[in-house]
Amino acid sequence: MAIEQHFESKTVSCSANTSLFAEAERELAAFLSAVTEIHGSQCVTKATEHWMRALEDIYLPNLESKECFRRVTFAAVASLCH
Repeated sequence: MAIEQHFESKTVSCSANTSLFAEAERELAAFLSAVTEIHGSQCVTKATEHWMRALEDIYLPNLESKECFRRVTFAAVASLCH
């Protein structure tokens, strides 16, 4: 599921969707930058898949909070370590 589809499935306003989408992009970009710096660019595809899967799987009760995407990143890191 793409980030846009994830947000469309939630009941938040269009302006909130735009803000959350931008925040998700920033969080994903920061995560992938760190992965590239530590493990090299060969790991970026796998890291992206883990982050997107974590976004789909994680329960985000308060999508209005920008910190919710940090939880997604933590979940992706945990899944990459296993």
